[in-house]
Amino acid sequence: MQLGMMNDPRRDACEEARWAGEHGFTFLDLTLEGPGAAPEQIDITALRQILHEYQMAVVGHTAWYLPFNAPIKSLRQAAIDYVVDSFDLFAEMGVHWVNVHIAQGVYLFSNHDRMRWNGESFAELAERAEPYGLRIMVEHPPEASMNISDIRHVLDMDERLGFHLDVGHANIGGHRLEGLLQAFGSRLAHVHLSDNRGRNDDHIPLGTGSIDWPRAIRLIRKTGYDHTITLEVFSADRDYLLLSAQKVRTWWQQAETEG
Repeated sequence: MQLGMMNDPRRDACEEARWAGEHGFTFLDLTLEGPGAAPEQIDITALRQILHEYQMAVVGHTAWYLPFNAPIKSLRQAAIDYVVDSFDLFAEMGVHWVNVHIAQGVYLFSNHDRMRWNGESFAELAERAEPYGLRIMVEHPPEASMNISDIRHVLDMDERLGFHLDVGHANIGGHRLEGLLQAFGSRLAHVHLSDNRGRNDDHIPLGTGSIDWPRAIRLIRKTGYDHTITLEVFSADRDYLLLSAQKVRTWWQQAETEG
């Protein structure tokens, strides 16, 4: 298991990377979004030097609010092209997986069409990512109305798409983690961890919400997954982020011991 953290998009990405390296994280979940970490705000040379100094890997993360299922085709295409414009930067950082987020869109249009538009957008991104040596993984939103069949509809649009599990999102409106892993565990490419109380995507420290973390870690390990896991905890006091990291390492070891 490789444990990383996401840079806070309100802060300088280089400062975030250095803090991550100094505190023992093995990779940076590099989100390219404003107000402080849009692609044009990244000092690529400086960031690469920091990553090399701490021997940190990188996972690619894109803005969660891009309109991949907008009813207007030109808007969907603009979202696709915006992500493609980041591929050079991600490739230069040695990224393998880049995430995108399923958009909920405009409810006046059918759910079938909204999921189809997401899937078509991601299929095009999967095709356009290949020349850069990148792969696209799909993150499910923190919406109780987003069911397994919706996610499957999106992923089935292209076999190259990976599944990006967010345990916090799976807890919104009910405990859906086990069902998601049963459905998509074989395509699991990356994991996000943060806690909440089942209503909103709070991004609070692990153990302060309603998620049963020892059970969640056991379920993830049961799939055979043993790769990158990001702590997406945005507390003002970062001691809580470090405590969350300590807890994850303990739960992971316990799950391994329990077999």
